[in-house]
Amino acid sequence: MARRQRIDSAAGAVATMAAATRDLSPPDHLRLRKGDQPFWDAVISEKPKSEWTQSDLAVAANLARAMADAERVAGYTVVGGGNINARKLIETIDLSDKLARRIVTLRRALGLDNRAKNGEQRDVNRRREHASAIEAGHNPLEGDGDDLLARPSTLQ
Repeated sequence: MARRQRIDSAAGAVATMAAATRDLSPPDHLRLRKGDQPFWDAVISEKPKSEWTQSDLAVAANLARAMADAERVAGYTVVGGGNINARKLIETIDLSDKLARRIVTLRRALGLDNRAKNGEQRDVNRRREHASAIEAGHNPLEGDGDDLLARPSTLQ
């Protein structure tokens, strides 16, 4: 198997730009049902267009169907005003559990699970701590003395 083209090379950049124009519709031999399209769009948006293969698209279609099914099953338990019908909820627990496991398995097959997307948990925790500090008002660029980057300012 050939190595994947480096994204930071000229050839890699050209290949990525060319792939960005691809139509990522479900394969012709797979049909999405009414109501599956929003889930398809959400799944497809999780990876760059250049990373999708034909077999990935087939798995993505199955994932979109499973996600739509899970939403439909969850909808059976909701009655007027957003209240929950406890009897229907109990009746659908097994099916909901099976669909949830299918969704997790298909996400892993596509490399969409948290570890594949975000890296090791220790790195995720470090990024979250840093982001939380910035969101709380800490300016990591304050005091660097180079004045090369614009600083956020508050308008009153």
